[in-house]
Amino acid sequence: MQCELCGKEDKKLTTVRIEGVEMQVCSECSKYGVIPKTYSKKPKPRGIIKTKPSNKKTTSYIRPRRDIFDNLKTIVEDYGNIIKEAREKKGMSIKDLAKKVGIKESTLHKIERNELEPEEKYISKLERELNIVLYEEGDQEYNNTISNEEITLGHFIKVKKK
Repeated sequence: MQCELCGKEDKKLTTVRIEGVEMQVCSECSKYGVIPKTYSKKPKPRGIIKTKPSNKKTTSYIRPRRDIFDNLKTIVEDYGNIIKEAREKKGMSIKDLAKKVGIKESTLHKIERNELEPEEKYISKLERELNIVLYEEGDQEYNNTISNEEITLGHFIKVKKK
């Protein structure tokens, strides 16, 4: 059999986890990873946990973990056309808008053609100057219920029906 890390032929390979990936590696390469028995695959339960020690009901609350990407602002898909239409509606040239926002004409032209995504500071200036909204909120809600079943990839995939 062959080591998945160095490619060396070896009769006895060890399963280790290297940077989040389980691999079959030789004894020399196993030092770069963690043997699976030393880490836990089972996630810690989240939500409300009720315990019943010595006939007393106690309830402890664990706050569900929030992901930093849950409320992440993302720029709208067709930002270039929105900017161009708003600019033309106000009767401004690219040169005028570029001066007011503080960017080069060529940069603004690339932004309008969706070739370049504007920086955050310029997005807010463009929104103010043209009276438009270029961000869409990441307002996706997640169900944080506790379940005894193991989480699989199927919990995160959306299947399109034909």
